[in-house]
Amino acid sequence: MLFQKSLLRELRSTSGGVLAVLLTTLVTMILIRALGRAASGRVDGELVLPLIVFNTLNLMSTVLMLTVYISVFMVLSRWWRDSEMVIWLSSGKSLADFLRPVWRFMWPMILLVALTSTVVAPWSKQQISEFEDEIQNRGDAQRVSPGQFRESYSGQRVFFLENPDDEGGRTGSVFIRSIDSKGQQSVLVSSTGRFETDTDGQQWIVLERGYRTDLSPDGLETQTTGFDVYRFRVDQSTRGARAQETIRSASTLSLVDRQEPAVQGELALRVGLPLLTLALGVLAIPLAVTQARSGRAVNLILALLIYLTASNLFTAVTATVTQGKWSLAMAWWPLPTLLLAIAAGMIWWRMR
Repeated sequence: MLFQKSLLRELRSTSGGVLAVLLTTLVTMILIRALGRAASGRVDGELVLPLIVFNTLNLMSTVLMLTVYISVFMVLSRWWRDSEMVIWLSSGKSLADFLRPVWRFMWPMILLVALTSTVVAPWSKQQISEFEDEIQNRGDAQRVSPGQFRESYSGQRVFFLENPDDEGGRTGSVFIRSIDSKGQQSVLVSSTGRFETDTDGQQWIVLERGYRTDLSPDGLETQTTGFDVYRFRVDQSTRGARAQETIRSASTLSLVDRQEPAVQGELALRVGLPLLTLALGVLAIPLAVTQARSGRAVNLILALLIYLTASNLFTAVTATVTQGKWSLAMAWWPLPTLLLAIAAGMIWWRMR
């Protein structure tokens, strides 16, 4: 009883630290990517936080699987290094006796991996698709960002605004380059401008104190005209157009009855992740075996290589199902079963 309580307490405390480190690393990477998209104008600043949350939820199954694997390996490696394992083995325990407390530690994590891979991850992917769909469906007034060149919804205009006045709703210098279907190009430059909405809800750009230069399609003729006030209508987005639901964002229940290879590959990925978490957690028990006076580099490198190999093989197997070369029945269980068999063989060999 003392043996199991001691091991469980250390596994849970270590897993908390490992999970915190992995989440911090993951969120930092997602934050850098989201801020890069926001800086380039592809994402609004207010959408950065929701995108970070949904992308983190999308990858939580991998984070939890790594947490189980690293926690079991770290705790048992420390026990071997500090000779605590010698005490337990001398008292009649064996490596097989570690399976029960490790299982008690793993099963809640395995349930969380199953929940995230089958429910949370598809939902988060759907939310990300809706955010991206909302960005694509914005009109020109929402697309324009101060200090950046932005393309209009129709692709016929390029805008640039400078020194906006958020309180007054006005902008500083405005540059607009447009081209029509016949190749006629025009450049509008003004010292100030603003957006207006008429009674019908149509949005207009009002430019003040500027000039317009028209270029012929061959670029040989130009005509420049000055103006005090210049108004033109901005493009409107196609509201209501939503991104199609992809296989990765579809619910698990909606994929069960479908027989397309891509659907079968997605199901193999979602169902196989919990089993792969179990196999890696059990495999970490014999991998942690080391001598007190020997270095940990060999065990760490071996554990890392095994995880990378298992992860790449699992991805390759699901890709094979997606390509229609394998069936779902032969995809989700062979690799976890093989890892469990290797773990059983290593435990038996270590016990001898």
